[in-house]
This record gives sequence, structure tokens and C-alpha cells, in this order.
Amino acid sequence: MSELVARLQRLHAEGHAADVAGLRSDERFAGTELRPAAVLAAVTNRERPGFLLIHRPSNMRSHPGQVAFPGGKIDPGEDAVEAALREAHEELGIRSSDVTVIGTSDLFKTGTGYAITPV
Repeated sequence: MSELVARLQRLHAEGHAADVAGLRSDERFAGTELRPAAVLAAVTNRERPGFLLIHRPSNMRSHPGQVAFPGGKIDPGEDAVEAALREAHEELGIRSSDVTVIGTSDLFKTGTGYAITPV
């Protein structure tokens, strides 16, 4: 296991050890039914780690032109990790076997009607 992976695992465990009051949410702008979705917050394992992001094409039906983590809706029978890995493969060609999943983070409810689980 790399030093970066070990550090991220430790920080994830510490950060999720207790509830945090007042987490940001756009839930007040959303409708009553939220669609489950997941994104992969992929950290590169190199000398200067960074995040992998996508730039959504301007002709896409939803969220055109946005810079985002790879991800999308959770399909029936999938959990958040499976969905995030599938979407990262579809959008960036990242194989799930090349990803070390640290864990999932706090659900984020958007004003556009999604309940997003960061992986």
C-alpha cells in the first residue's frame, strides 16, 4: 500500500468518526424526490497528487459545460461505489482494478434533484 493511500485512509476514518453539524446542502432547492447518484473523487498517486476532473461537453442534455468529478446516476442493482467506478470507466477509461477505494463520504443533496455519494 502506498504512503498516500494509507494517509487518505487515516484521514477518511478520522473525518467520518463523528457527525458534523451544518454540512452544506442544496436540498432546499430540490424537489421531494432525489435521484441517487455517485461521483469518483479520484486522487492521483504521484509526487504531487491531484484530482481527476471531467469537462462535460456543451451539447450534453444535463449539466452541459460543467467541470465535475466523473459520475452519474446509480443504476438499479448498483451501490454508490459500483456506480462511481462504472461512470469513471465510461467517461475516462479508468479500470476499476486500477482504483483503490478509500470509502464513501457524506451524501450531498443538490438543487437539481440528485442525492450524490462521493466515493
